[in-house]
Amino acid sequence: MTQTNIKPTADKLGILISGLCAVHCALWPILLSISVVLPDWAHIGHGWFWFTIIAALAIWSITHGWKQHRDSRVLFYSSVGLGFLILAIITESWTSVWLESAMYVIGGCLMVAAHWRNHRRCRCVKHEHTAGCGH
Repeated sequence: MTQTNIKPTADKLGILISGLCAVHCALWPILLSISVVLPDWAHIGHGWFWFTIIAALAIWSITHGWKQHRDSRVLFYSSVGLGFLILAIITESWTSVWLESAMYVIGGCLMVAAHWRNHRRCRCVKHEHTAGCGH
């Protein structure tokens, strides 16, 4: 796989993983509330797993994309998204599972937006700008 193919793949993978995180965190409180098997504390600690994967992928792909397009919205979305994920992890032991999940969902959705914009901006850098390219 060449360097030019890795970056778009990293953003696509980032979109997938961040989206899975958001969906997982949106459904988790429902699963905890209806499950007789899982205790309430079962959700503690899973955030670091998701965060490690999402942050590593984001730092790599968004840093490489930033060198090409210099789009500050990508940095804003990813910084705020990672901030929400960190806040959810730090506060998970003393906030409700609903608030924690909301922070994870917001963070995951912002990371999806950051990767999507990064992917689109990297693609725009590689072509000649015409009236139809949407920027």
